[in-house]
Amino acid sequence: MTVLCYGDSITEGNMLPPADREAVWPTRVDRMSNGKINTLNEGKGGRPSASMGEFQAVLKKYAERQIDVLLLALGMNDSRDVSGQCVPKAVENLRHMIVLARGNRPALRVLLVGPSNIRKDALGPSKDIADQREQNLRDLNTAYEKLAQETGSSFISLFGVVPPAALATDGVHPDAAGNDPIAQTILSALLGMPASP
Repeated sequence: MTVLCYGDSITEGNMLPPADREAVWPTRVDRMSNGKINTLNEGKGGRPSASMGEFQAVLKKYAERQIDVLLLALGMNDSRDVSGQCVPKAVENLRHMIVLARGNRPALRVLLVGPSNIRKDALGPSKDIADQREQNLRDLNTAYEKLAQETGSSFISLFGVVPPAALATDGVHPDAAGNDPIAQTILSALLGMPASP
């Protein structure tokens, strides 16, 4: 199963120390699957859901490649928007990505990954909006689950999956140990997805 992982810095692993880069969750999913899964890591630090141009470029990059599952792991950067527009905007962006991806691959399976939890006491610049940001993350998970039902996609939530101790650095990015429960959760979701129609 080839899985195209389109996400942010938590997918890319760019906030992990160089010695721990191999611990990033897509790489762990590959290893833990015993050859059943091959992930294509298209994570990028700071990426919001409103990254349609980048998404189209990634689709073009893999146009000739067999892709079994599109995994969308976005929302952590969107959660800093406390204007009340965070959730509706992110949902529409992801809905558009699903439509685009299935344009040339009608049978493409999609896994929506709800954003992980944060550690409010360890946050840096966004500490003053910690409560609103956490609520946005909860609301994004609820909205993504509904979007998955509407689009015939699968959904998994990462909220509450990362232990607080693994978020000590900046409250957002899990350390190497924190990538393990993410990988286990996503691996279970991928192996449990229904087959293509």
